[in-house]
Amino acid sequence: MYEAEFPSLRSRHYLDWAAVGVPPLRAIGAIRSLLDVYESSPEEASSMGSQAELKAAARGQLAPLVGCSPDNLVFTGTSTTSAVQEAVDSIPMSKGDNVVIFDMDFPLVHAEAYRLRLRGVEVRVVRNRDGDYDVDQLYEVVDRRTRAVIVSSVMWVNGLRVDVEEVAKVAHEAEAYLVVDAIQQAGAIRPRGLERADFVAFGTQKWLLAPFGLGGMCVSRRSVEELQPARPGYSNAPVQDWDAYWLDPNKAPFYVEPYRRDSALKFEYGGSLSSLSLRGAEAAASLINEVGIDNVEAQVMRLRKALLEELEDLRADLLTMPEQSKASGIVLFRVGDSVREDYELARRLRARGIAVSARGAAGLWGIRVSVHFPNKEDDITALSEAIRELRG
Repeated sequence: MYEAEFPSLRSRHYLDWAAVGVPPLRAIGAIRSLLDVYESSPEEASSMGSQAELKAAARGQLAPLVGCSPDNLVFTGTSTTSAVQEAVDSIPMSKGDNVVIFDMDFPLVHAEAYRLRLRGVEVRVVRNRDGDYDVDQLYEVVDRRTRAVIVSSVMWVNGLRVDVEEVAKVAHEAEAYLVVDAIQQAGAIRPRGLERADFVAFGTQKWLLAPFGLGGMCVSRRSVEELQPARPGYSNAPVQDWDAYWLDPNKAPFYVEPYRRDSALKFEYGGSLSSLSLRGAEAAASLINEVGIDNVEAQVMRLRKALLEELEDLRADLLTMPEQSKASGIVLFRVGDSVREDYELARRLRARGIAVSARGAAGLWGIRVSVHFPNKEDDITALSEAIRELRG
């Protein structure tokens, strides 16, 4: 039904959604239409009112996919990075405090940990056990000096789906804040458990089908009430009438408060965002909502099951948890004897029009395949047949 939205997929087998998503035609068309407005009336396209309308439309489409209400969703910049950094910087931490991270997490989290360590904050790392974690490991490292637990809801390397509710329970018992990076979940898997987090960061460039540069996060009521943004800006000030504000000759330092104290919007990026990114993300998310996130997840799980069956026939070494409760659209496996062999196989698959990635972290490595609702079982069959041929 939605094949017409992805004409480029007719000539290739795209199995790399965890790296970057393929935008549907409606998103590209929406951006082109907005470009026409920029050409004819740039002042209209760039106005505060126009941007407010674009933000509202994007919030309405994205909020159900990341597990919060539109009022609690804010845009922070171009990617997940800006959202995670805004969340971490808003949490007071000092020497003697600690933060808990997970060893399989994305390098962004490692970079944030390094930055915190320079401030004297202790970084405690939960180590994976054969590509998995147990909640008891958290109880061993979280204590009353823990200020934040930072974790991805789906691990980028092997696709492990983390039990966010269990992690939230441990963090909140210690009065710590939970920062979740949901980029590998949002748009492909129902946002179960994400409502328990204090911050849920996401980017639109992967499963949300909008690789146009937009990041945001859901902000909990607790965070709104207890925390302040690290970098308030002019555009999230509590101004009711921007036309009147620009004309007002009495503007001076400290003329207005720098943010809305009782609103999640105080965490939003305080400058201008890309209107094209907002428009593209809204249009792309509308397709996912039309399909229905339950149907999207069901299709992802069907394809994942078919992939696991093919990998079993290939006698591949599976590095992804087989349990349904820990499943996502990402599967990691090995067919070679070394990192170099699997990297070369991934390259040769791409040369055949089968897009996959080679990834490794925290002792795990292999070929990463990621499936989404536009895929068909033909894509899985093509992958399996190509691996057989290339292995000789």
